[in-house]
Amino acid sequence: MKNILLILMLPSVLLIADKQIELSTLAKKYLGGKYVWGGEQPSGFDCSGYTQYIFNKIGINLPRTAYAQSKVGIKVKGSLQKGDLLFFNTDPSRGIPVTHVGVYLEKGKFIHAASKSKGIIISALTKKYQQTYLGAKRLLQSKENLDASNKHIQLPKAFFHAYKKALVAPMKTQLNYDLYRIYKGQYLRESQIKELEQMENNQAQYDNKEHKKHLLKKIDKKTQALLKEKIDKERLASIKITYSAHEAEELGAFEERALSEEDALDAIDESI
Repeated sequence: MKNILLILMLPSVLLIADKQIELSTLAKKYLGGKYVWGGEQPSGFDCSGYTQYIFNKIGINLPRTAYAQSKVGIKVKGSLQKGDLLFFNTDPSRGIPVTHVGVYLEKGKFIHAASKSKGIIISALTKKYQQTYLGAKRLLQSKENLDASNKHIQLPKAFFHAYKKALVAPMKTQLNYDLYRIYKGQYLRESQIKELEQMENNQAQYDNKEHKKHLLKKIDKKTQALLKEKIDKERLASIKITYSAHEAEELGAFEERALSEEDALDAIDESI
């Protein structure tokens, strides 16, 4: 009977193992990614946005905050397994029972969106994390057990009061959203788009200056051509005047010679 039960349970066990591998592989895909407070996309995650995103990718819907996520699943009482959610209270001053969440991998290590300076990293359950560790919840199990564990989840009013207080409290880190969007057919970050726009603006200004230089050069050439034409006309006029005066002088000398020859002929006639 025990063997039959094990055989019946085998498909469920294999399915859970597949989900564990799928989840850990997906989680490691974003290793080294950016931490963005309030982020829930690959362009930037906070801790609960990260866990919500990767669990959603394998078909498990989680609430948005770390505290709300701590209310789903089955409480882990024994050894941790790959895919378990780990919960911490890393900042008691915020007044929220749970302030951080990560995903257990294996050998005492878990992956999480740690902070703005560290991003998404793999950490060991030692030092400050062991001191602030609250417990774990398991979601990778048979659907029947998971559905039963998630029924009638009600968050206390104190949570909403503390969460609202935390949202309006002074932030410890400066928000630095650098999301992706489509720009001229490319999927780029906002910072990259700003750089491109600045480069395009600089290029447009440069092209405008070059165009003005070209126009001024063209105008200058036209002015020079007109000035040259004017000088040429004046030179032609001067040459024509000089030529006319010279011609008149030669004509006058010819007339004088003609008159003197005529007088000589008249003198000869008279002597005859």
